[in-house]
Amino acid sequence: MLQKYLPSTHRPWSKKYTLGVIAFAFGLWLLYALISPGIDYYGAYTWMVTSPEKFIEVADYPWTLNPTWMVPFMAPFITLPGNAGLIAFMGAMIAMTVYGCYVFGGRPVLTLLSAQMWWVLWWGQLEGWGVLALVLGWFAIIRPSWFLMFLSLAIGSFKPQVGFIPLIALWWWTGKERWKSLAAMLVLLGLSIWIWGPWPLWYLEGITKFVGDNHFGGWNSSIGPIALPLFLPAILLRLPREKRLLALTATTLIVSPYLPYYSTILVLCFSVPWWVYIFAFTGYIPAFFENFYLPWNSLWLLPLGVLAWIYWPYFKPWAQHMLQKFQKKENGT
Repeated sequence: MLQKYLPSTHRPWSKKYTLGVIAFAFGLWLLYALISPGIDYYGAYTWMVTSPEKFIEVADYPWTLNPTWMVPFMAPFITLPGNAGLIAFMGAMIAMTVYGCYVFGGRPVLTLLSAQMWWVLWWGQLEGWGVLALVLGWFAIIRPSWFLMFLSLAIGSFKPQVGFIPLIALWWWTGKERWKSLAAMLVLLGLSIWIWGPWPLWYLEGITKFVGDNHFGGWNSSIGPIALPLFLPAILLRLPREKRLLALTATTLIVSPYLPYYSTILVLCFSVPWWVYIFAFTGYIPAFFENFYLPWNSLWLLPLGVLAWIYWPYFKPWAQHMLQKFQKKENGT
């Protein structure tokens, strides 16, 4: 029954393969349960739940820039005793990522082994929520559901810099149901301001400080606004819907003002060529070289390579035509 909700790029998993993926994911979860310090999990997301009065401090010291409605989603993990919350959270991030690979056709074992996944689990990052948001948004357009789309938007906004544009596309594709999910988001925004105060204003000031103090460091691989024209083929070409979603996701990563290595795990959950996964392991290289940030700085090549792979069949005839014209000109004909 679930099959009708899956994109055409989905590759069915055999029972043996599924059990192998589950076993591997379980082993990885046990490993990180022993070694992960969960620095961001404790340094930002825990404070959001346990010390909401500190939100006003974001204007002066941007310790978090995630929307306040993330609190009820994280509270079930944060409120567990000791390290149990972090361990459960890592299990959830692994499960969401594997499920994203199942739905969109990614290679789960390579994705779990990737430097992106290492970074997510070591730091206690939120990218699994971003993957889940895309999955829920996809389900919401296959069988139009304003509530699923609302959940997709609410969860995807945890990391708007990596999921905003593809989520807006998914929202638009839900048809007339889109207005109900938008109304629900506006209600959620209003309630969050009523409960936690005018946090969007604090965040706006905090973002300015976040960018201005060189917080990006050597790991930001964003190209920035100069890459905005890359959205044109993603919007204008006649692409299958799942390829358009992938193109919008990849382009958003390139354009995002802040692109750390681990955020590109969203692309790895899609059905992409094998060579894309080379970039799933280059992130380990800086561990062996002091102050060698090139593998992180150059990660924009991953989403750019995915875009080239998507667009090449559409531009190949034009490229061949131009090559033939050049050859004729060279031959004097």
